[in-house]
Amino acid sequence: MPGADGAVELRVDGPAELGWLEEVHDALARLWQAAPEVPDLDRLRFETAVIEIATNVVRHTVPVGDGPVRASVLLRADPGRLAAELTDDGAPVRVDLDPDPVDDFAESGRGIALVLRAVDSLSLAREGDRNTWRLARHRSA
Repeated sequence: MPGADGAVELRVDGPAELGWLEEVHDALARLWQAAPEVPDLDRLRFETAVIEIATNVVRHTVPVGDGPVRASVLLRADPGRLAAELTDDGAPVRVDLDPDPVDDFAESGRGIALVLRAVDSLSLAREGDRNTWRLARHRSA
């Protein structure tokens, strides 16, 4: 249900494994149910970006110590924008957020470029012992 400010928030926590990725997909579906007025193009682009980053966390983040990487995603739809914050407790991640242009038909290496095309802002920071990705897309009129 939307809050008093019209925003909808959903959070998914768990080990950064395929099951968590499926829960992120489910949370996005619930977000669209709770915010049905979000235009289809905004949904598609935002979802593509979130899933790409979440998949990178699952595939590429290296655990620190014993046990799996623990990850979290906070999804938010408010009247003006869509936002996500993805965090993990893995080893520090270094990613070029200004990649060279890539071949649109390449089979790999296009993830960050696709995310940058889909959202208005993307950042990655090391905050304490966590990698924190933030992305946002302004909603279409």
